[in-house]
Amino acid sequence: MKALENLKKNRQEDVISKMFFSASTAMIFTLFVGMAAQFFDGIIASRFLGNEAYSSIALFGPLSGIFLMLASFVASGNQIICSGYIGEGKKEEANSVFSFCLLAGLAIAFLLMLACAAVPEPLLAFCGVTKSVNPVLYGHMLAYMRGYMFGLPALILVQIIGPIVVLDNGKMKFTLSALVLCAADIAGDLVNVLYLHGGAFGMGIATSISLTIQLVILLAFLLRKDGRSRFSLKAFRLKEIGEIAKSGSPSMVQSLAVNLRDLSINRLNLLFAVSTAAIVARGIQYDFNMILFCISVGIGNTMLSMTGIYHSVSDSVGLKRVFTYGMKLSLRFAVMTAAVIFVLAPWIVSFYTADAEAASLSIFGIRCMAISQLLDMPICVFICFLQGVRKRRTVIFLNVMDRFILPVGSAAALSFLFGSKGLLASIALGKSLLAGTVFLMLCIINRQVPRSLKQYMLMPASFGNDCRGNLYGRINSIADVAQEMRRTEEFCLEQGADAKTAMRMALFMEEMAGNIVQHGNPDVRKNSGAEYRLFVNDNRICLTLRDYNRAFDPTAWYRENQNSVPGEGTGIRMVMALAEETCYFSAFNSNNLIIWLNKQKGAHPE
Repeated sequence: MKALENLKKNRQEDVISKMFFSASTAMIFTLFVGMAAQFFDGIIASRFLGNEAYSSIALFGPLSGIFLMLASFVASGNQIICSGYIGEGKKEEANSVFSFCLLAGLAIAFLLMLACAAVPEPLLAFCGVTKSVNPVLYGHMLAYMRGYMFGLPALILVQIIGPIVVLDNGKMKFTLSALVLCAADIAGDLVNVLYLHGGAFGMGIATSISLTIQLVILLAFLLRKDGRSRFSLKAFRLKEIGEIAKSGSPSMVQSLAVNLRDLSINRLNLLFAVSTAAIVARGIQYDFNMILFCISVGIGNTMLSMTGIYHSVSDSVGLKRVFTYGMKLSLRFAVMTAAVIFVLAPWIVSFYTADAEAASLSIFGIRCMAISQLLDMPICVFICFLQGVRKRRTVIFLNVMDRFILPVGSAAALSFLFGSKGLLASIALGKSLLAGTVFLMLCIINRQVPRSLKQYMLMPASFGNDCRGNLYGRINSIADVAQEMRRTEEFCLEQGADAKTAMRMALFMEEMAGNIVQHGNPDVRKNSGAEYRLFVNDNRICLTLRDYNRAFDPTAWYRENQNSVPGEGTGIRMVMALAEETCYFSAFNSNNLIIWLNKQKGAHPE
């Protein structure tokens, strides 16, 4: 475990933290830019179309949430199953699941479009607005929905494709697509209100066009010649549908709870609001809550994918490092953003409205929301971790408590006591109650106050063979290669391998790790070295090597060059020819090589 202690002291060289941070920041920025488009929708609608038009678009939130709920159901199931297959090196199986989810997403999108066109009145009544009671709001909402519905196929497919693009080393492309989305949406909104005068319908059309442009950019990345993701149903099995549904069910429950929460709070707001200003304040608070939620979702989605990769191969040490780093990152972001938003609340509100009553309530609401983020971000990331390790019942329970019971209960109580201000403050109370619920749940499940990292992670003590039969290490230099080569040989002998197998695995370590250290990156200062894990599974010894240098697939190189000049790449040729099984995958811009060897027949570890 000495190598792991060195990793903690030299965090800048930790491959997991590099993977996590780069993927999270890309996801956060991308989601933030996409949400910024919605933010500017609100500002432009409020400034140019009036409070009624803005309120109608804000009240449309629960219905757009239903659309996203169905998208997240398919997208999170796809993300969990695909990341597991990728961690095991099963590329064809991952592609088949991804392809099925794309088809399912398209089918859902077209059914939703049909519903919007055929039965709009019940859908808008679901948001709490009817033609007879709120004719002005109803008219604006109907117009907005008719423009918005054309972007539903793009909206759903982007949710499915986005995490796969990031996993396939497309962080920059995903970020670019979001920037284009934001620019196109803002430009479309301004053209609508300044020149076309299309009202709420034009706002919806502008959103649909920008979403479609983003989808085209992501599809172009997936269809590139060297792309890993390909449309294929060759390896698809019917039982995968059940696995996708099970893995996606916690996200669907969460989204359903969110929509029921927004619906209930919208109704409470309409019931207790003394003026349109209270509705505007709630809409502004909701907008900013969703913008900051991008941070939780960005870190949470990264946690979900990376957890799936390490959990699929029972890597307990890697899983602990992912959990620890993800939680620390969420806490840092929570403190930083809460402080900034709390201080800048008056300046932020000034962009929305000049009405004194609406501004006062909005500043109060945003500051309550900022305080709630101190608890919301780490708890959201924690729930994503639990979903990644397949704690479905626990995740469903926490999602229902977090997204429906506690916020609605808090809103109902505080609205009754304090009116509109109470409703705005309820977001902070709900998160405080949630933190207490999470801690109580951990105590009940562990039957004691949690005292170890595994107890907080809710992982059984036996997970990862409790680090028996596992060897972890890090290689930064050629001197490290020689040292880890000896450790590899000793480990294999201890686990019951014969001398020939032990020596062969040690040679694999020497060749492949040495190649990474020497040639991983032309700029020596940027060479991150490599991390490795050796473990025994089903009478086979496995070596996994992971580095964060330039992309290089030794298995593909061997297939293309095995009949070329004999002296070139001798080490790679030897490993590929002598190993029983080899697999390479690239995820989050890291190289991952898996090598398997059989132990001596009849030998077993102590």
